[in-house]
Amino acid sequence: MGAAALLAVGVAAGSASADQYAPYIGYGYANTHDGVQCVQHAINNSPTPYHILAEDGIFGPDTYNGIVAFQKWWNGYIPNQNQPLQPDGIVGKATGTIMQDQAADWWYKCDKALPSYPAP
Repeated sequence: MGAAALLAVGVAAGSASADQYAPYIGYGYANTHDGVQCVQHAINNSPTPYHILAEDGIFGPDTYNGIVAFQKWWNGYIPNQNQPLQPDGIVGKATGTIMQDQAADWWYKCDKALPSYPAP
């Protein structure tokens, strides 16, 4: 199952179409309810070794720690990455682009709530 999940992430990476102008998510940012909820949903949908988060749209220590766990998981389990994530607990364009793929079942909400790089 782990290999299949990694393969799915590897194939999906780079296909995100999130909003390049969506605000960053983390401590010190004006976190939106939808943005935080999408982050929580992406963490819950990923094979990140972190417990299931409440998808309540409230940014706090548990969501922060979930983001750091997601960023470390991405760096440790995806081989030969061109751009590893900084495990800083902030959802910027790099983390948001990857999280968009993990929250693809909520595209109608998360495509505008997560920051990302522009589509190529």
